[in-house]
Amino acid sequence: MLHIAYQLTLQTGYARADLGVVYPVARGVGPVLSMVVAILVLGERPGWAAALGALVVVGGIVVVATGRSAAGRHGLRAGVAWGAATGLAIAAYTLWDSYSVATLELPPVLYFVTSCLWQVVLMTPTLLRRHRASLPPVLRLHWREIVLVAVLSPLAYILVLEAMRTAPVSLVAPARESSIVVGSLLAWWLFKEPDPLRRMLGAAIVLAGIVLIAV
Repeated sequence: MLHIAYQLTLQTGYARADLGVVYPVARGVGPVLSMVVAILVLGERPGWAAALGALVVVGGIVVVATGRSAAGRHGLRAGVAWGAATGLAIAAYTLWDSYSVATLELPPVLYFVTSCLWQVVLMTPTLLRRHRASLPPVLRLHWREIVLVAVLSPLAYILVLEAMRTAPVSLVAPARESSIVVGSLLAWWLFKEPDPLRRMLGAAIVLAGIVLIAV
């Protein structure tokens, strides 16, 4: 359920706001919340640099949030809101996944496959009810992209689960977010979103904060 909430929130955010706003905000909020809960609930004790890193992440989000958006100020606010909601979902599933593979000692591959199967069972009825007619053309026109995502996305997350077995979640969660700078660059390059320099700067600041959290 947590992964379904994450996917739906993220995709809704992408549909209603700029990728260059939603992505860095989501990837910045997620590690900060994961770190806070890991400290308060799991008893982990990151160093002083982690607290500084959390503040730096917030600063980077402010830089992104005060720029321009293709949809105007409303679109910018929507991007920050959906990004923050996605970050909350990221923190929730990251902590649960860490507990599952580290404390319950569930095999990462089995855990991931079981989770994916449940997502298929729960989401397929809604997909068929709302989008049955659009499935054939999407599969015909975009099968290469679908196959690529179907291979790389599970592989990436299985590697994350393996990392969680040997390292604290307060370190693994931030380290995986290094893609935010790439995401911001792609938002400008592929979708021609405005204010690329400011967003790249904000994304780089968020990344710097994440690195501090991981120290």
